[in-house]
Amino acid sequence: MDFYTSTVNLLLENKPLLLFLVIAIGYYIGRIKVAGFSFGVAAVLFVGLAFGALHPDMALPDIIYVIGLVLFVYTIGLRSGPAFFASFKKSGLRDNLMITGILLFSAVLTGFLGKMFAIKNTITAGLFCGALTNTPALASVLEILKQSPGGASAALLAEPVVGYSLAYPMGVIGVLLLFQLGIRFWHIDMKEEQKATGQLTGIGTGELHHSNVLVTGGGQAGKTWGEIVESAGVADVVASRRLPYGTKEIEVPSEDTTVQMGDILTLVGPADEMEKLVKILGQPSERDLTLDRQNVGMRRIFVSNKRIVGKTIQELGLYKNFHAVITRLRRGDVDLPISDDMRLEAGDRVRVIAPKEKIKEIGAFLGDSFQRISEVDYISISIGIALGLLLGMVPIPLPGGSVFKLGFAAGPLLVALYLGRLGRSGKIVWVMSLNANLTLRQLGAVFFLAGIGLKAGYSFYQTFQTAGFRMILLGAIITILTVAIGLLVGKLVFKIPYNLLMGMLSAMQTQPACLAFANEKDESGAANIGYATVFPTAMVVKIILAQVLLGI
Repeated sequence: MDFYTSTVNLLLENKPLLLFLVIAIGYYIGRIKVAGFSFGVAAVLFVGLAFGALHPDMALPDIIYVIGLVLFVYTIGLRSGPAFFASFKKSGLRDNLMITGILLFSAVLTGFLGKMFAIKNTITAGLFCGALTNTPALASVLEILKQSPGGASAALLAEPVVGYSLAYPMGVIGVLLLFQLGIRFWHIDMKEEQKATGQLTGIGTGELHHSNVLVTGGGQAGKTWGEIVESAGVADVVASRRLPYGTKEIEVPSEDTTVQMGDILTLVGPADEMEKLVKILGQPSERDLTLDRQNVGMRRIFVSNKRIVGKTIQELGLYKNFHAVITRLRRGDVDLPISDDMRLEAGDRVRVIAPKEKIKEIGAFLGDSFQRISEVDYISISIGIALGLLLGMVPIPLPGGSVFKLGFAAGPLLVALYLGRLGRSGKIVWVMSLNANLTLRQLGAVFFLAGIGLKAGYSFYQTFQTAGFRMILLGAIITILTVAIGLLVGKLVFKIPYNLLMGMLSAMQTQPACLAFANEKDESGAANIGYATVFPTAMVVKIILAQVLLGI
């Protein structure tokens, strides 16, 4: 027995070895950069296709990629829930209508190419599903064929799969190349995109500053700090310290603190908002109150107490109970501006300003345990995922008597979006720390990519030999024109920030690999919000359009 045969047999007999070998090689290749471009975690998919082509049984049990998909979309939903619902107050309706219009264009283009090249409608529908990388849409096509009068032969059921498997790889590669091309062509600066995204979604850019201001503006004297902030139209600036005129003792102000002429205030927030307040209040002070810590202290504290996770900063009652204020909140690698309605998450690191004698007590109240935030609450995760899977099983009727189901992707995502916004239900905390979320998300992504790549590898190799280059080219045309239209309309017409737009187009493709690529280019999380905003619409619309193409 030669080396090749023995290696193939070894992998066939040891599926765990196959899984982790694909992940390891894929991760290594994904880190290789050529002219600044790399596939990132998406390379796991292509390594899976290569291994899958070696043998018809070189595949993993379906449960592997299903679990990976469920973990991936569920963790995305939890993180994106609050911003997802907030986006509908601003641009969510527009974004979903844009994606629907682009998908209609893609379906018309696919139907036109199918007629031009005299391709059977079964294969045309499969091409559409593969070019837009949507497995549930393919499943709905196969289900309709099975329900046709007299049933469907194995050869007929194979036709949509042929179109799907030939178009699928370019449905991923084409999008990644266009994303990278857009970054280069438009000279995208992700820091600038994060600023633009923050205005739409509330995502911070990490650029918070502090400034000391001497109150000389007579029009503000006698007002409370809350009244001053409200009249200035500034929401993200916190007053962390106050030195009343004529005194030597620094205090921690609240919204009800009355500001007087000659007071010195320390402000924390985005530079542009603070500049506006300084002009209203008076002038910059030469004295820096942050250097004087005789009676007021500062400490960074981890939020790990489950009893307060999911509560808003206002609900904590820090000033009422401890005479303290939170001036900064660091989530992951980003400093976020503070607002009363901001909900705390496990793993947040808050900067607290308080009387020195209260600091230790506040630490115990918030938790301040790094070990605890690394723990995962498998009870809440399992309940949430189970609810999502049950929702995905519910049959939804369509015109003509057919039905479709949200499936393993859309069901858990929709439930997670709601639970992420809810935060907690009594003692059950739905959200998890950012570290735990990212770990589970990455694990889900590589399991899904390795599983689906291995599953499709051999059929792709076989159909490539029999169906030829033309089908792959048609699938590539559909993908590239669809995504190119999305980039042009989103960037040039609607002026959508590029990081948000990459997430939306990844959702239009319902493709986690593209989202993983977008997250590697921009770590702010904006792509996740764009993905979650339009994913449910994209999923449903593609299922319907695939069935329309089959009927035509």
